[in-house]
Amino acid sequence: MSTHRSYRIGVPALLAASLLAGCATSTVPDYRPRLPGGAVGYSDLQLSPNLYRISFSGSTASTRDDVERYLLRRAAEVTLASGYTHFVLSDRDTERDSYFYNNYLDGPSSYYYPYRSWYWDYPYGGWQTITYSAYSYVRVLPAEKAIRCPEAIEALSLLQRLQPPVPVASAAAP
Repeated sequence: MSTHRSYRIGVPALLAASLLAGCATSTVPDYRPRLPGGAVGYSDLQLSPNLYRISFSGSTASTRDDVERYLLRRAAEVTLASGYTHFVLSDRDTERDSYFYNNYLDGPSSYYYPYRSWYWDYPYGGWQTITYSAYSYVRVLPAEKAIRCPEAIEALSLLQRLQPPVPVASAAAP
């Protein structure tokens, strides 16, 4: 009887804990620093006092628009963290990578048709994943220089407009 009672108490508690854990996850799961050897997230490299190379790679859940928005978000954060107010993007590019997977480890195509590449079977028993990555050179500018540069983007106002919202106070902290 006590075993049955512990299941009645334990199962709902476990279910509630798993639901709370699901709510605690980030609303932007891909927006994070890219770990060494990792494939998802942002990285930035300071090339000179006011020039950075920023890149962002998304997961299979990220759209092209997401990746480009995250790149802009990171550029704005780097601008504010370095003590500047505006930035200009140059040599910006977004790349699409497709990967094809086959359901057969040693299936009919590799046995009967050894000259065929494994990705040819995609429509017949595999799947495709698509990821996007974007990069840009970012020149950070003070407000007085940004006035003379029509393509300059104000970092703080951009962060306020991007979705999901970013805590602006923490992004502006040096």
